[in-house]
Amino acid sequence: MDPLLLALWGFTTPAVFLTLLGSVVIGLVIGAIPGLSVNIAVALAVPLTIFMPTEQALVMLIGLYGSGIFGGSISAILLNAPGTPASAATIFDGFPMARAGLATKALRISLVASVFGSVFSIALLVMLAPQLAQFALRFGPVEIASLLFFTFLIIGVLSGGSLMKGLLSASIGMALATIGSDPMLGIPRFTFGSTSLMDGLTYVPLLVGLFALAEIIEEATKGFSKTAQKVELAAEDRAANRITRTELKMMGVPMLRASAIGSAIGILPGIGATIASFLAYADAKRSAKDASRFGKGDVRGVAVSESSNNAVVGATFIPTLALGIPGDAVTAILLGALVLQGVTPGPLIFMTAPGIVYTIYFALLLSTILMGVIGYFAVRPLAMTLRIPKIYLMPCVALVCVAGSYVARNNIVDLFVMIGAGVLGFVFNRTGVPVAPLLITFIITPPFEEALRQALTRSQGSFAPFLTNPVTIGLALVAILLVLLSARRERALAARASAEKAADDGDAKASEGRA
Repeated sequence: MDPLLLALWGFTTPAVFLTLLGSVVIGLVIGAIPGLSVNIAVALAVPLTIFMPTEQALVMLIGLYGSGIFGGSISAILLNAPGTPASAATIFDGFPMARAGLATKALRISLVASVFGSVFSIALLVMLAPQLAQFALRFGPVEIASLLFFTFLIIGVLSGGSLMKGLLSASIGMALATIGSDPMLGIPRFTFGSTSLMDGLTYVPLLVGLFALAEIIEEATKGFSKTAQKVELAAEDRAANRITRTELKMMGVPMLRASAIGSAIGILPGIGATIASFLAYADAKRSAKDASRFGKGDVRGVAVSESSNNAVVGATFIPTLALGIPGDAVTAILLGALVLQGVTPGPLIFMTAPGIVYTIYFALLLSTILMGVIGYFAVRPLAMTLRIPKIYLMPCVALVCVAGSYVARNNIVDLFVMIGAGVLGFVFNRTGVPVAPLLITFIITPPFEEALRQALTRSQGSFAPFLTNPVTIGLALVAILLVLLSARRERALAARASAEKAADDGDAKASEGRA
């Protein structure tokens, strides 16, 4: 049977469809609860996928990913606290709408924009990924090593507010990936005499610790709340909460621009949906003829934020499938899950496993449709999940962390890896160091090392092929430009902060003089 029809037929089986349906619902719930992000949901699901068929594992993870981003807008609109960082920009106009009695309208606009952005990026994925893979098939070890090294740099430079913090996170991920046996010589590296580390750090406890356990530790330092969060969805004027044709027309072009921005950000590794939503919001505000309503309950503000962050979802799969390079932290988790299933993403996946590719396409599209249907009818039930006190919620998450980390290999060492990763993730969160570069570089360091050593073996240890290769030279020039632009941006931000501080000090002295 044709792989396309076979993949589509797979969704008619009860196990696959019910898994997709359940993961979409769970993703909406987890995304809506502040403190539980999409990363945590997908990370906690990975141990379950080890025992599932590949298709069922994929639909579970993709369903959680696609719906969790929209779920974050529910708490952003109703509580002024985003369920996921990607929905932070939704607060600017979503919460003012809720305070004005337009919470239902804001949620529906968020849903429409989320579906629009997701479908836009899925169409882009279907068109671009095979073409990019076709181009990448021409790459040899030199080009692959250069591309992956460029990925390290771009992740470090663009993933956080600080160049040095981003590069530090990427460097730690690279160092952790070298623990274990040398892939070519079999010599132990950084194992400290432990046979349990001969195979390297296990992927599942590392990601569970970095995301889920780190968040639990963060919440524990604040003190778990025993009281339910106050969520008001009072009786509203139904007529006022309907989305009018005028509003749809007003949102159309901004949503299209925001989806394009989100897709472009999604293709670049390591940047993520949070930055995409803020960039799209700033673009919409800058290009609007009347920007005075932004920040006061403008429907365009909610629409551009949600369409951009959901457009990242499909676009992140373009480098993941075509090049084997994760687009963000969640696709890094998905990439690891595919490897655990014995599937290696990259240019050859379109020829060796086309059924997997089509399954991903359909899972993204069907999860978007289910998200739209369920989200439309279940706004109020989803809002009620925000009332779960964290004193009951977080211990359950901690129990899942322990069970998921141990069940992968039934090895007690994995629990220590999870705890260490959790502490590291907590320190990163407190110091503003991004976690995504660490996880992504941890995933792509082994293929980088393999390609680099193959290239050096072929050239008998000479770096001359790297200095003369057109792809390497082009990527090097782009990397240098990005580093310079990032350094310039940091200097400008530092100068602005110094000027603002000087102005505040001057105002304070003037006030004292008048007093």
